[in-house]
Amino acid sequence: MKKLIFLLIPIVLVVIGIPVGGCQEQPEEYTGPVEKVTVAIGTGPVTTLIHIASAKGCFENEGLDVVVQQHPSGKAAFNALVEGEADLATAAETPIMLAIMRGEKIGILATISSSEKNKMIVARKDKGVSIPNDLKGKRIGVTVGSSADFFMDSFLIMHGISRDEVEVINVGSNAIVDALTSGEVDAVSTWNPYISILQKGLGDNGVTFSGERIYRETFNIATKQDFANENPECIRKVLRALIKAHEFIEENPDEAQETVAGQIGMDKAALNELWQLYDFKVTLDQSLLVELEAEARWAIRNKLTEATEIPNYLDYIYMDALEEVRPEAVTIIR
Repeated sequence: MKKLIFLLIPIVLVVIGIPVGGCQEQPEEYTGPVEKVTVAIGTGPVTTLIHIASAKGCFENEGLDVVVQQHPSGKAAFNALVEGEADLATAAETPIMLAIMRGEKIGILATISSSEKNKMIVARKDKGVSIPNDLKGKRIGVTVGSSADFFMDSFLIMHGISRDEVEVINVGSNAIVDALTSGEVDAVSTWNPYISILQKGLGDNGVTFSGERIYRETFNIATKQDFANENPECIRKVLRALIKAHEFIEENPDEAQETVAGQIGMDKAALNELWQLYDFKVTLDQSLLVELEAEARWAIRNKLTEATEIPNYLDYIYMDALEEVRPEAVTIIR
């Protein structure tokens, strides 16, 4: 009798419309009009919600045909949006902040993951680096204008080192591992999966400096304001799909990790070690606004932008869609 009950459970779940896998709320396939959307994304676990929404039918169930365009970094993905090669893009707040200061009309739709531990400095002991103060006078590789650049500056300042006291080497994210392992630079400021690759590659010759309480990275999904204004229902569909993806992760963490590991080409055991570093959630939080303004001051101070005044970033956060889809997720003060 018990065996029969267990066999009947999946049938009952389907009949009453409770999903037994994936993001679909109903067992029937979506039959309405399909809208094609191109989303440019970077590498690593920060793009988890996009991968889950794509692999588990969340986008499809909203009537979206999403083309995921892969790039080596969030900065590169965001550049694809700016250059008109994608409709949406995911990126940390730093390249978004710099684009807005250049005059780009960007609309930030939501934060889709955040972490205080996704940025670290990895250095070589054989280059004389064992403690943070040893970084003074060293060559540090970083993708200039990225969130890793902002983190590096914040970390150095906390340890009494100015940017002028190190040699900053601009290294593309896809070359960051080779730059450190070859000895081209003495240290790098970067993110996962590059951090874990370097830690394993350098072994005992490597040292890692983390930045908890120094910097909280937000990884966001954004678009151009014209696209958001002309396609409000499409934006709502995208956000609903990402919210469903978050719910799937909460309910099926092991399956979610296996799916993402396959999507980003990462060993599941390695991904499991990093999983707790991230908060995968669809939000628009006040801390995003604070971070954008702080980074704008940093960019002006270090002459990374020609702008001399901080824009009103409230004008670049598109809250309408998330307020309609999940109002409690919007905590920005206006």
